Amino acid sequence: MNVESLRSNVSQGSQSAEIRIAKAAITICFLFVASWTPYAVMAMIGSFGDASVLTPGVTMIPALACKLVACLDPWVYAISHPRYRVELQNRLPWLAIKEESETQSTVTGQTTVTQTTATAEAAQPASAPATS
Repeated sequence: MNVESLRSNVSQGSQSAEIRIAKAAITICFLFVASWTPYAVMAMIGSFGDASVLTPGVTMIPALACKLVACLDPWVYAISHPRYRVELQNRLPWLAIKEESETQSTVTGQTTVTQTTATAEAAQPASAPATS
């Protein structure tokens, strides 16, 4: 955050990029801890507890939870991006995402170049050496 954004109340309604990044990072960290805790508990039970309760089916659940979170992480990053949220709002209005679209537009200049065949032929040298 810069000092100008702290002094003025220009963008009170919109969140800064730092806040959005922090929310995504906190969500990713929470998902990491939530997915690896069952795996750590299972490893502790296997090392120091009664290993007979750890059947192959029971040990598969924490492993699948870890893999599921690895698949969810890109979605967390995508949903935290404002342009992606605007596009989701446009394509799937039933999700009820209330994201304001960006009103800034960039002006690009277009230069059109037209050349007729007569000027193109005139630009070519008349005496081209013959290749043999």
